Amino acid sequence: MATMTPLQPGTEATAKAAAFAIFGSDIPPIDPEDYSGSWRTTLHVIAEEWVGEGRFERHAARTAAALNELFATQERYGVGSPEALAGGSTLQPLIDRCRHFGITTADLIRHGARFPVR
Repeated sequence: MATMTPLQPGTEATAKAAAFAIFGSDIPPIDPEDYSGSWRTTLHVIAEEWVGEGRFERHAARTAAALNELFATQERYGVGSPEALAGGSTLQPLIDRCRHFGITTADLIRHGARFPVR
């Protein structure tokens, strides 16, 4: 049985894994002149493509809508209900991607998220 070795910080494998963790399979095509053969130097190119294509804005809007659905589910069934917990689990990848890209609560509110007042 083969043993798995952890990714070492600063390696190409770490940079490639980071790209897939952050962007998922949604990595835009990269022009050959923008790719130096290194994932480490290509991560910023991918991020710039996302901004240029409006993906950040769409992701913020999609996350805001998902948050509103979760808040409605929590109001309907209760915060600790199985329905609300399932909704929270579904929302987690969207929130994680927001964190990666620096999408803030203010950005989500600007895109329509209606956070409950406690």
